[in-house]
Amino acid sequence: MTSITCGKTKRINILLNDALNRQLRLAAKQSGITTSAFVRVALEREFARDKALDLECKTHNPASYFENGQE
Repeated sequence: MTSITCGKTKRINILLNDALNRQLRLAAKQSGITTSAFVRVALEREFARDKALDLECKTHNPASYFENGQE
């Protein structure tokens, strides 16, 4: 798993219901990492997926990208 390092780290607190917390703990345990590391990797993957999707949309339909006033 590749980790994005950008200097300082920040601590965050999130609230999870019991079912989601159980899923998180189980998934982290099966991956052999902490729950914190699991959440961090999940966020990194989600942001990378969003970035790839955005790039794909711009590549397949560049006209709509420029019509929205973005460059």
